[in-house]
Amino acid sequence: MSVRNLLEQPRIWYGGDYNPEQWPEEVWHEDVRLMQQAGVNLVSIGIFAWSYLEPQPGQYDFAWLDRLMDLLYDHGVHVSLGTATASPPPWLAHRHPNSLPVTADGVTLWPGGRQAYCLHSQAYMKAASALVTRLAECYKDHPALAIWHINNEYGCHVSECFCDVSAAAFRKWLFERYGTLDELNRAWGTAFWSQRYGQWEEINPPRRAPTFANPTQQLDWRRFSSDSLIALSDMETEILRGITPDVPVTTNFMGFFKPADYRKWAHRE
Repeated sequence: MSVRNLLEQPRIWYGGDYNPEQWPEEVWHEDVRLMQQAGVNLVSIGIFAWSYLEPQPGQYDFAWLDRLMDLLYDHGVHVSLGTATASPPPWLAHRHPNSLPVTADGVTLWPGGRQAYCLHSQAYMKAASALVTRLAECYKDHPALAIWHINNEYGCHVSECFCDVSAAAFRKWLFERYGTLDELNRAWGTAFWSQRYGQWEEINPPRRAPTFANPTQQLDWRRFSSDSLIALSDMETEILRGITPDVPVTTNFMGFFKPADYRKWAHRE
């Protein structure tokens, strides 16, 4: 049955997140038995499994996911398959330290939790794109696949990065928005406190300053950071729609969340 036909069937999808890479495989069979008893017909898997899917750069191991997808389908459970890009494995930071996010105080946020990546890191985007492509090519025809779940809770822990790479991306965004420094200076009211800019390279993110940063600079920074989150979402979505055009792509948000402009996201289907 095609994904399109599957989703057109009248039904209520019922289930939740399922992270079986965190416990022994022999437990899986008991898990799916209990799912059947509870009427579960859809689970999200793989959301935080990057280090299991790609233990080392370019070395993919999907064998366990193959077995899991088959087991779930055999028991009537379909899959919302996560792309695992919300939590890069330690090897990414080890090989590309500049892929880590930096706070307004200049503090690098290291691995040990999740979302330890700069929103503008080329190393992160290259590795994430490769993983998403590999997953899509591998599971595009699997009968269990119902939905793609990209990343997870965009911006939940890291909604902005103040590193030099992000600063350069901010300047590019500002140039596209204002076109000239005169227009930027006018919009930002830089005559106040002698903030007037004479070159684009003089502009930085609103890093920690002796007192509060220019309010319009802060506002544009938040707009830019929100657009950066959307760009990461678009990156994965474009890959998946190119390989699996009939499979819906979604993610999960966090209610009212100031760092992300969900109204802009709403126009993306």
